[in-house]
Amino acid sequence: MAMLVFDFDGVLHDSRERAWRCYQDARTQMELWALPDLAGPGDLPLVYQGVLTASLTRWVDFDVAERFWKRHAELTAQAADREPRGVIPELAGTLAGLAAGPGYAVVTGSHHATVRSLLARDLPEEAMPRILLSRDEPGGKTDKLRHLRTRHGATVYVGDTGSDVRHARAAGLTAVAVAYGYASREDLVAAGPDRLMDTPADLAAWCHAQTSGDDPVPAPRPAPSDRSM
Repeated sequence: MAMLVFDFDGVLHDSRERAWRCYQDARTQMELWALPDLAGPGDLPLVYQGVLTASLTRWVDFDVAERFWKRHAELTAQAADREPRGVIPELAGTLAGLAAGPGYAVVTGSHHATVRSLLARDLPEEAMPRILLSRDEPGGKTDKLRHLRTRHGATVYVGDTGSDVRHARAAGLTAVAVAYGYASREDLVAAGPDRLMDTPADLAAWCHAQTSGDDPVPAPRPAPSDRSM
């Protein structure tokens, strides 16, 4: 079995409450009243649509949106120590099993130290990802995924947004999406993943099937001609 690659927030870790609170805080601190006022975590799909870096350009300019997401990442990192769990419970054993076999990698837009600290709450050192690439390492998500494919034989990227699906496809990986994260199911379906799963238990069962060879990884679809990621 080849290496699987996972997004972190919304896939391995449920940070939706923290993401919502930090979105509201960043909106207030930056006085970006043009951005939607989200009533709760359930409203996150409104802003996590399509390509994340451009998802706010319906309301603000692109450079303002980039500054907003940078501030959001800072705030979510600061608030991470108040999270009750590091890894979604149904997935802790799955990750340990993958680590004992082909290994797995994490590619995330969160900060490296934050992600490693959260993973370490529920995983022993031997179950940690073989490779962790975060926003602190150079290059975009597509570049990092392509590196894992060409240098480490990665075959699949599991994400929770339409943007993740597009990055996987651009890197030549099979795109698996989960519908329990940040984006709406409608946005994920529109992005056209190779596989869509509804719950962490579904993802855990699918990963187990990969290790046992019972459910071969589907071939990735061709990358879209649109290069905007």
